[in-house]
Amino acid sequence: MTEKKSTVQESTVTVQESKVMEEKVEKVEEQNTKLFVERDTFTGSDGKKYWNYFLRAKIRERDKKINFSPKDKGGYDFLDMVFEIADKAELVMTTSTMKDDAGKRTKYTSYKIVNIDEEGTPFEASVKPSQDSDKNMLAVVLHKLKNKGV
Repeated sequence: MTEKKSTVQESTVTVQESKVMEEKVEKVEEQNTKLFVERDTFTGSDGKKYWNYFLRAKIRERDKKINFSPKDKGGYDFLDMVFEIADKAELVMTTSTMKDDAGKRTKYTSYKIVNIDEEGTPFEASVKPSQDSDKNMLAVVLHKLKNKGV
């Protein structure tokens, strides 16, 4: 019987926090919309119950639901915690402007829903409009609110 020896080499990796994004984001503007996201259940094709997250809106005399989903699949568990605090969560939008190396400015919007628990701890979950049509309907709602001075 021959004995084999294996050697394990340890390698050390130094990780430095990148400040690239901080330097490129020029302007951050957070706006509380006074709009609230709700949730309700639906049954999937597999027979299981799932949650749907939405904002109720009235557009051209039609009742619409603007759907939201977490930014990543793991976000559903945290969304459950946010909605255990209250049945509705406030939608907060953050508009930022980023500048690339060529000097081109890009404006983008981030979305989160927020509830504050009984101890005063904010529970914030990053979300996004589920589809482009949801983003379009949200733009109409926000434009109407702006015109009303809200």
